[in-house]
Amino acid sequence: MLQDNHHAFSRYHALYNNEQYQILAHQIATDLKTNRDSIKVSDVMCNVTDFALSLCNHSDYPDAWLNLAIICGQNILPISTIDIIVTYLQIFQQVGDTRIDDFQLTAKALLKTYQSNDTTKAAIACTNGIHGWHGRMAYHLLCASDFFQQAAIHLLMHGNLSYIREKLGHGIRQLGYALNEGISHSKRPAQFDFSSSDFPRPTKQ
Repeated sequence: MLQDNHHAFSRYHALYNNEQYQILAHQIATDLKTNRDSIKVSDVMCNVTDFALSLCNHSDYPDAWLNLAIICGQNILPISTIDIIVTYLQIFQQVGDTRIDDFQLTAKALLKTYQSNDTTKAAIACTNGIHGWHGRMAYHLLCASDFFQQAAIHLLMHGNLSYIREKLGHGIRQLGYALNEGISHSKRPAQFDFSSSDFPRPTKQ
């Protein structure tokens, strides 16, 4: 194992491109509206380096791609910067390794979901004051969407399954409340009747 990690360090140093690294660091500093030497920038760049070492087969960073995707999403780094990170990391990529693709798409999915959260919550606040079943149903549907988004975020982060289940449960209840509004108050209640639908059941492995 130590010998393999030594080879990983050797590969990393042989391929390392300081010019590209510094361009990336300065871009991240610009995105985060801070100095190049700030802790925020260092945290992101340390995760970039960890992933690069992982791509060189270092055994100490198995989840480096995911950690980098999470920190990019939480810092709302734009898609253009995520693409610059990908270009830098491709220096170290080996044939058949798909982790850069997983990083890129996970980081972008987290970014877009985080960006949509505030919009969804604002829409929920607006619909909460609308009179009539249309408004109430829309409110519950948007609440369900918010819970499902939270579950999706934690799935992308490989988060706690109990927490994910909790958010899914809240979302399903909100969906039930929404359908009940349609069944109870619309002129065509059958349009909102999904009582024949069923959720998949666990199967024995």
